[in-house]
Amino acid sequence: MTNQTEFDQLMGYVGAWHGRRQTAALLLWLPRGVLGGLLVGVVVAAVARWRPLLTNAEVGYIALGLAAVGLLAGAIWGLRRRPAAEQTHWADVHFGLHSRLTAAVELQNGRITTSPELADLQLRDALAYAQQVDAPSHIPLRLDSRDWGMILLAVALLVAAVVLPNPQADILLGQRAIQTEIAAQIEAIEELEEAITANPDLTEAQKEELLQPLEDAREELAAGDLSREQGMATLSQAEAELRDLEASNDNSALQEQLAQAGAPLADNQSAQQMGESLQQGQLGQASQATAELAESLPSLTAAEQAELAEALAETAAGLQGTDDALAQQLAQAAEALQNGDTAAAQQALEQASATLQERAQEQAASQAAGQAAETLSEGQQEIAQAGQEGQQEGQEAQAGQQGQEGEGQQGQQGQGEQGQAGQGGQEGQSGQGQGQGQRGQEQGQGSSTSEQGAGAGGVGQGGGPGENIFVPEYVDLSGYEGVEVELPAECVANPALCGELLNQSPTAFGDEQSVVPYSQVYGQYRDTAYEALNDDYIPLGLKGYIRDYFSSLEPNR
Repeated sequence: MTNQTEFDQLMGYVGAWHGRRQTAALLLWLPRGVLGGLLVGVVVAAVARWRPLLTNAEVGYIALGLAAVGLLAGAIWGLRRRPAAEQTHWADVHFGLHSRLTAAVELQNGRITTSPELADLQLRDALAYAQQVDAPSHIPLRLDSRDWGMILLAVALLVAAVVLPNPQADILLGQRAIQTEIAAQIEAIEELEEAITANPDLTEAQKEELLQPLEDAREELAAGDLSREQGMATLSQAEAELRDLEASNDNSALQEQLAQAGAPLADNQSAQQMGESLQQGQLGQASQATAELAESLPSLTAAEQAELAEALAETAAGLQGTDDALAQQLAQAAEALQNGDTAAAQQALEQASATLQERAQEQAASQAAGQAAETLSEGQQEIAQAGQEGQQEGQEAQAGQQGQEGEGQQGQQGQGEQGQAGQGGQEGQSGQGQGQGQRGQEQGQGSSTSEQGAGAGGVGQGGGPGENIFVPEYVDLSGYEGVEVELPAECVANPALCGELLNQSPTAFGDEQSVVPYSQVYGQYRDTAYEALNDDYIPLGLKGYIRDYFSSLEPNR
C-alpha cells in the first residue's frame, strides 16, 4: 500500500465521520429550527389577540412561514461544510486520537518536515487508530424528545389560535376597511384634481383655489394610519372650504333673473342668440354672442338699432339690483345706440361680453366646487360606514348570546313569581310595555317569566335585558277643572313684582310681512352654520346631515 493510498483511506474515514456528524446535527437542529419558528408564531398569535394586528388565517400562514424559515435555518446550520483541518482536529478531540490525524495531514501537506520513514510510520499509526474508532457509539443518531414535545405544544397553541374566534378580528377588519376606503378617497380626490386641471372654463387662479383644499386633504389622507374620525374630519374640512368657494362664486340669482330679463333680447331678431343663451343660463355662449352682436352693429339699419336699443334697455332694467355692472354696460350700449354712436355701443357690448365671460367662469368655479364638495361629502359617509357591517353583526351576535343567557337564568321560576310578573305585565300594558305582560298568560306554570312585563324586570320597548322601565299611565286632564290659586295682594296690584311670568300678556299679531328677501339672508345663515361645524364640537357623523339640511334650503332648489 503506497503512502498516498493510505492517506486517502485515512481521509475517507474522516469524511465518513463528518457525514455522520452532519446527520446527527440535522436530527438536532431541524426540530429546533421548526420549534423556533413556531414559538415566534405563538408570540405573534398572542399579540394578535391583544391588539388588532392579524386575522386568524394570517396568523396561521405566518406561523407556517416561520416554521419553514426555521427548518431552512436548521438545515443550513447542520449541513454546513467544514475544512479538512477542522474535521481532523474535531476527530482527534472527539475520538481521543491525540492529534494523530492532524499530524498526518500536516506531514502530507508539507507543513511539518521529517524523514520519509518517520512520516510513513506516523501515517500508518493514525490509520490504525482510525480503523478502531466506533463511530456509531461516539456519534449517535437520535432525536431529542423534549424538542418534539415543545413542537407539539406550540402546534396545539397555534391551532387553537387559528380555530378559536379572535376578539380583535372585527376591530382589525374595521380598521382595514377604513384604510381601504381612505385609499379609495385618495383616488377620488386625484380624479377631482385632474378634472379641475383639465376644465377649460376655469382660470388659473380659480384652479389654484379649487385645488388647494383638495391637495391638503389628499396629503393628510396619504400620511397613513388615520382613524375613522381623522379621515372624516380631513374630508369635512376640505368640503367646508369648497362650500365657501361654491358660495363665493355662486351666481344662481343672476341666472334666475336672466331667465326673465333675457326675454326682450330673445324676441329681438338681431340679438336672439344672445337672449336665448341668457335665458338658458349659458353665460359662456352669451358672452360669445354678445361679442358677435357688437361686431354686427355697423351692418344694422337705424330701425334695427332702435329696436335693439329698446331690448337692451329692458334687459338692463331687469338686471338692476342683481348684477349692476352688467346692467350698466347694457344700458350704456342701449343709450349709445339711441344716440347713434355705434362705436360707443360696440365698446359697451364688448365690456358686457367680458363681464359675461367672468360670470361664466364664476359659474364654472361654483359648479366645480359644488361637485367636489358633494364627492367629499359622499366620501365621509363611505368612511363612516366602512367596517360597520361586520362590527354590527358581531355586536348583534353578542347581544343575542347575552339575551339567551339571561333567559336561561331567569327561566323556570315558581308560581308566586309568575303572579308578580303577571301583575307587572298588566301594569306595563297601559304604557310602552303593552303586549309583553300578556306573555305570562300564554306560558304554563314553571315557564320562563323573564319577559312578562317591564315591571317584573323584563325587556320593555327601548330597554335592555334585566332593565326596569317605568312607564306612567296616560291620564287625560282636559276634562278636569284646575285648582284655583289665590295670589298675594301685591301680585294682583303689580304683577311685575311677582316675576316675569305674571307680567306677560298675549301677543297681538298684526299684518306682519318679510322685509328682507330670503335669498339675501340664506347665505349668512349657511355661513354661520358652516363656521360652527368647523369651530364647535359636533359629532362627525352629524356634520353631513347638517350640511344636507342647509343645502336643501338653498333658494335655487
